[in-house]
Amino acid sequence: MSAEFNFSALANVTNSSSASGGCPLTKTGFQFYYLPTVYIFVFITGLIGNSVAIWMFVFHMRPWSSISVYMFNLALADFFYVLSLPILIFYYFNKTDWVFGDIMCKLQRFIFHVNLYGSILFLTCISVHRYTGVVHPLKSLGRLKKKNSIFISGLVWFIVIAGISPILYFSRTGTKKNGTTCYDTTSEDHLSSYFVYSMCTTVFGFCIPFIIILGCYGLIVKSLICNDMNNAPLRRKSIHLVIIVLAVFAVSYLPFHVMKNLNLRARLYFQSPEMCDFNNKVYATYQVTRGLASLNSCVDPILYFLAGDTFRRRLSKATRKSSKRSDNNLQSKSEETALNILPEYTENGDTRL
Repeated sequence: MSAEFNFSALANVTNSSSASGGCPLTKTGFQFYYLPTVYIFVFITGLIGNSVAIWMFVFHMRPWSSISVYMFNLALADFFYVLSLPILIFYYFNKTDWVFGDIMCKLQRFIFHVNLYGSILFLTCISVHRYTGVVHPLKSLGRLKKKNSIFISGLVWFIVIAGISPILYFSRTGTKKNGTTCYDTTSEDHLSSYFVYSMCTTVFGFCIPFIIILGCYGLIVKSLICNDMNNAPLRRKSIHLVIIVLAVFAVSYLPFHVMKNLNLRARLYFQSPEMCDFNNKVYATYQVTRGLASLNSCVDPILYFLAGDTFRRRLSKATRKSSKRSDNNLQSKSEETALNILPEYTENGDTRL
């Protein structure tokens, strides 16, 4: 077997034709194994990581700093998304036969996109906040207040939910030869209008925030290089923030948006017979990027640990406190057991104790 990743071999073309009468609809066999495997990994690591993060923010990080407000909302978005993954895992193990009804299909796709664009915008807020603190430390003293961060976070949630609400219309179930499918984009009837909507969300929900983040990080790096910064912790956290966020965008967000819109364009305009093999490769690559897009939910907790305000120190302190409490409880139980056994020895005339 050739070691080369052959997308054509992975793509199993069905007998049904698309609504436009062009290339047949494509189903990639590997998505039945690749996507649920990725989703299982994201579910386990994301559930653990974001549960710990929320626990830390709620019980051990108060009073919150401004950046902690953004990180808490980011953890909340990731947490709700990973809770929705078991349904998708079952769906792909079930050979994409959707058994949960039309409403659950719409809700599943809605939660994914809310997490996707909510994460991008909260990462943008975190980046702008760090840029202001590093590049303009004096000007930011009166502006980086927790009250402002709470207001901006509420505004982000409102913008994301309002902007993603059309997904509840476009997402739907459809019949296929062996059951029911839940479209991750939309049906062929609404494909042209969905493509316009997808391009708008890509520009306003991904491209503009990405440009802002690149600008912030360019100025942060310039400031770190040119200025003799005495605040070593802030310098270290800023470097970690730059590396992690750019890695998330490069691996998760950028490939997904490129391949999603290329796949939609291929379904609309590249329907001649000589383009069918190209369409198969585009669709297969798009499935790969869908798995990569979900990885941000298990990478974001690393951001809190390395770039958050005192997160690592307080997590270590909370862990030691919990461990000490467990040791004390164990010692108390041992002493209680010994005291309960002592009368029995005394009654039997055993004085060895």
